[in-house]
Amino acid sequence: MKKSEIASQFIAQHLNQFQCPVCGAEMVSVVDQTIYCDQGHTFDIAKKGTLFLINAPVKTEYTDEMLKYRQQVLTAGFFEPMLTEVYRHIKHGGLVLDAGCGEGTTTKWLASQNRNDHYVGLDISKPAINIAGSGLLNDPQPLFMVGDLAKLPFGDQQVTSIVNILSPANYQEFDRVIQPGGRLIKVIPNSDYLKELRALVYPEGQHATYDNSPVKQHFIEHYGEVAFTSVRQSFHLTPALFRALFEMTPLTWQAADRKAAILEEGLTEITADFEVGVVNF
Repeated sequence: MKKSEIASQFIAQHLNQFQCPVCGAEMVSVVDQTIYCDQGHTFDIAKKGTLFLINAPVKTEYTDEMLKYRQQVLTAGFFEPMLTEVYRHIKHGGLVLDAGCGEGTTTKWLASQNRNDHYVGLDISKPAINIAGSGLLNDPQPLFMVGDLAKLPFGDQQVTSIVNILSPANYQEFDRVIQPGGRLIKVIPNSDYLKELRALVYPEGQHATYDNSPVKQHFIEHYGEVAFTSVRQSFHLTPALFRALFEMTPLTWQAADRKAAILEEGLTEITADFEVGVVNF
């Protein structure tokens, strides 16, 4: 079966849970890989099985090359201990949104753990979603869409769990779409995240250390009761993985003039340090 047909079936199965991101009306039908809302807005499913659900493309700082390097690092297992902890908190059997899914590696990994969960990966970056929709079919295959966190394409209280990994959030929209009894799982970097790369690239100055307290405090202020778990590992880097890590992260953007020297020096280990915050609805 083609990816566009799988996506069409996925949307048809969950049609009553989606809403039009343009006008907020109900989605009423899927015909020949085109979705129709009650007010006549239409959205075509691409050959890759992906959807474009915003009015116009949004240019981001993440290029195709950066996203492919990110995919290389993540598929090598850099996030796996953290994703294992995230998966432990997902409410199973319903619709799970990976909000800010990037190039889709996290969504695919989580979806592969349980066939009874139905995953949607959403990101504002069209290049990211193009990469997410590329490659071989996954089993099961998540639905990937270009969309805006400020206007999620779901009806009120229609999503069982939301996963938000190292990504911006829109808590008002999350509150609107999560079902009673549902769950929000947010991952933020901890203070030692990529500390070896940070020391190599910025031995001093404002970028030499990282403090997650503003992001964490905003999360706590909105929800009050948040259970946090720390997940930390030391990850082995080959020269190819070090280059991919250097290229994938905004941390290195201001070091372009020293890129050759940094890549020559290299790293063989990098720290993955996260906090996983869980909110029950």
